[in-house]
Amino acid sequence: MRLSRETVKVLQNGSCSVEIDPFGGAITKFCVHGKKINPLNFRLPAEQMPENNKAGAPYQGHFLCLGRWGRPSDGEIKAGMPDHGQLCNIHWETEDTGLMRLEMRAFSPMEGLHVNRRIDLSRDSPLYMVTEEVYNTSALGRLYNMVQHPTLGQPFLDHDTVVNCNAEAGFDHSFGVDREMYASNWPMGLCRDMTTIDLSAPKKEYSSVFSYVVKKTDKMGWVTAYSPTHNLLLGYLWKRSDYPWIILWQDWLGSSIRYRGIEFGTTGIHKSFKQMLSDGDWKVFGENTCEYIDAGEKSSRKYLSFLCDVNPGFKGVDEIYYSNGDVVIKDNVSGQNIELSMNPVVDKHNPF
Repeated sequence: MRLSRETVKVLQNGSCSVEIDPFGGAITKFCVHGKKINPLNFRLPAEQMPENNKAGAPYQGHFLCLGRWGRPSDGEIKAGMPDHGQLCNIHWETEDTGLMRLEMRAFSPMEGLHVNRRIDLSRDSPLYMVTEEVYNTSALGRLYNMVQHPTLGQPFLDHDTVVNCNAEAGFDHSFGVDREMYASNWPMGLCRDMTTIDLSAPKKEYSSVFSYVVKKTDKMGWVTAYSPTHNLLLGYLWKRSDYPWIILWQDWLGSSIRYRGIEFGTTGIHKSFKQMLSDGDWKVFGENTCEYIDAGEKSSRKYLSFLCDVNPGFKGVDEIYYSNGDVVIKDNVSGQNIELSMNPVVDKHNPF
């Protein structure tokens, strides 16, 4: 096998194609055959990128925030640390393994973290699994966070797009440190002006970030985005113990919603570790907001992503689970159920 430095890598089967950009390691395109609509059609213009990120890769599609989520401390910025960590800003090496699998790796000397990623595409279904192993190469243990950052763009994203997830308590980041005092329960969000917004289908022109914890009684976490305009459903499924937080952000330009993030990760706090310590934000709603990785330690996490056609009349997702090698997606309102085969992506008896 050879290491490749092509601009874009492509995985495809009989039902879909997936594109990955080694510069920043982002999954930039996910399309079902017969439709050109790409839900991950997001790329932040260079002039909107943080100043400390402009020399590297842009934010685009679904990228990985590793080491940190959000803004570094002032000292870290002066040392050259980009927002969301160095790994989303640098080139990843890729290894050709055919049309059904891609192996990638990258090392952040600033973070002291090495990551190995494997993307496995289902043989027949519009579905893939991502496995990411993080290794601390430093002689010291450290705090870190890991957030998956898929962002929806137009034309998949419009005023009718519906987001569903299995979240419970959450908060608007604009409230600062008063998280639990101004908490709300999914799908509702309490805004800074003390009005509420339905975040499953927001109509209010309110650029914002909300963080929610995955239901504590659920073993799995999931989030979906459904476009009635295009009859397409994008979704993610993962172990709750890997990623206990769901983060939803929206960016409005006038009366038009132009970006919508459906993120999930180890934290819901968008701050440097220094600021988190100062504000006492280590635990919110009883959930940890950061992880610790010891010197020489390895940590592995997985998630599934799918994109599928749905029939007119579909209302949104009420439940997602896996059974005997299939991902089962249920819409209890319309009565539509969708089953997608995970084989041979994973062991059907132990997919995660």
